[in-house]
Amino acid sequence: MSDNSQQATNSDLLKNRQQNRRVISALVLLFVVPVILAYVAFYQGWFNQATRNHGKLLESPYPRFEQFQWFAANAKPLHFKDFETQWWWIYFPKSNQCDAECEVNMEFLSRTHQGLGKRIEKLTRLVVFPSENRYADKIEKPEQLQIAYGNGQAHLGEQAALELGKIYAMDVHGNIFMQYEPVKDLEQARIKAKDLRDDIVRAMRNTGL
Repeated sequence: MSDNSQQATNSDLLKNRQQNRRVISALVLLFVVPVILAYVAFYQGWFNQATRNHGKLLESPYPRFEQFQWFAANAKPLHFKDFETQWWWIYFPKSNQCDAECEVNMEFLSRTHQGLGKRIEKLTRLVVFPSENRYADKIEKPEQLQIAYGNGQAHLGEQAALELGKIYAMDVHGNIFMQYEPVKDLEQARIKAKDLRDDIVRAMRNTGL
């Protein structure tokens, strides 16, 4: 092969490589960047319209999972590596005993979760009692509900404070970003269920996660 032919072949190979790189870069921009932008936009409040959010959007920087000390039923600390692939609803009963209000809200979250349809597996519920786990009822779907307890003040963490009795939404990165009032009865639960579902589905859709 002549030198000219060899140079032409090398030039073609270089052009093909450059073209392939441009195609790959374009694909990255097409699929990855919109997800990143949507995620940043959501948490920078670009979608924070009072007429759309049913819950109370917390102030940024949001409280994070790692700031709190919670324990599983076996007394082992909860680690975020077991939580980071899921969205979460977190509920803080006011006492270690699941009283009537607690039972209503446990049922409320369970029914609301079932209404997520095809997104049901993207979310898990977490109930954190103050200092003991006395919840003895049979959990029908343990993969959808985790019971935990805190160190006496489960709602307080390192430079972070939540409220007892409230329900919170947490994203796959551990940001606790939305707060909801507990329901008082099953009739109110029926009405409020759509609010929780609408907010969490919108967050999933807007962030692409």
